[in-house]
Amino acid sequence: MEKRLLVLPVAWAAFGIGEVYALRYLFGDIINSVPFTPNDKPIGGSVLNVLFFNVAFVLGLMGISLYSLGFWKIDLSSRKGKADVLALSVLVGSGFLLWYTPVALFSAIVALVYFLAVSLE
Repeated sequence: MEKRLLVLPVAWAAFGIGEVYALRYLFGDIINSVPFTPNDKPIGGSVLNVLFFNVAFVLGLMGISLYSLGFWKIDLSSRKGKADVLALSVLVGSGFLLWYTPVALFSAIVALVYFLAVSLE
C-alpha cells in the first residue's frame, strides 16, 4: 500500500504539467495547431472536443488515485473486466478522434450505452 501511495504525487504532478504542456501544444500560437475549420460550429466543432480532453484527463487521474489508494482493483481475469477495458479504450479513442472527424461521436455513444447497460445489473 505504501508504494501505491507514492504514485499519487507523481500522478498529480504529471497531470498538472501534462495538461499545461498539452494545452500549450494544442493552443500554442493562438489556435494554429488545433484542427479547427474556419467556420467551426461551437458544440460539435470545438467545445465538445476540448471538454472531452479535460474530462478524460481528470477521470484518468481519479482512476490512478483510486487505484493507488486501494479503493479500485483492476480485474482482467474476468470476461466483464476485459470488455469494460475495451469499451473504455473505444470511448477514449473515439473521444480524441472527435478532433478530426465527427463520425467518431457514434462509437463514443455506443461505448457510453454499453457502460449504462452494464451498470444496470
